[in-house]
Amino acid sequence: MNTSIVTPAEAGADIPIELLYRVPYGKVLHGKDCQHLTTNRLATLQPATELDRQKFKICRSCIIALDGDPGRDDFDSFEAALEALQVPAANRPAMRAIAEGLDTSRIWIPSTRTYVAVSPGTGQEVTAFFSKDSVDMRKDEGGYERLVLATPSGRTTAAGRQRAGAAGKTRAAAAQEPEPAPPTCPTCYMQLPATGVCDSCD
Repeated sequence: MNTSIVTPAEAGADIPIELLYRVPYGKVLHGKDCQHLTTNRLATLQPATELDRQKFKICRSCIIALDGDPGRDDFDSFEAALEALQVPAANRPAMRAIAEGLDTSRIWIPSTRTYVAVSPGTGQEVTAFFSKDSVDMRKDEGGYERLVLATPSGRTTAAGRQRAGAAGKTRAAAAQEPEPAPPTCPTCYMQLPATGVCDSCD
């Protein structure tokens, strides 16, 4: 697995800061959909700052996915974004309930076409990522909490609908128990290959 990284001076300088995140104590910036982030690391992501951009390196795969983000689409309505992402109809009511409790002044789908993101405005922290079958909601203490809305068949579960309704009112929902995280590098927090040796640090 190639996890080579470069500094912002070499590449990635045009990536909007609101698309970059950092694991606490990590030394690499990632996009939210980075393949190197485990479930546990995703839950602790913190929005990157301009100082982080100057100090830390950016994951090469994230640079490729996000640099310039030419395929990014902005939307005037949350409903239009759900339609563009082709979110299953069964999951849309729960997502609407969640979105009602959020500031959705800015709504977009990135070039990866994997989620609808909402935030209070340009340069502001993303408050929620709406994928086709789940929602990652920003927690007050930092990080994101995942709410799974659909079963493998695409049908929203009763528990998912109930939790989504509560999330729309309180902006919080009980996350499902995360799977055990695979081993990660203690320096850059990327997932280690089968050899157990980090391709970036060792």
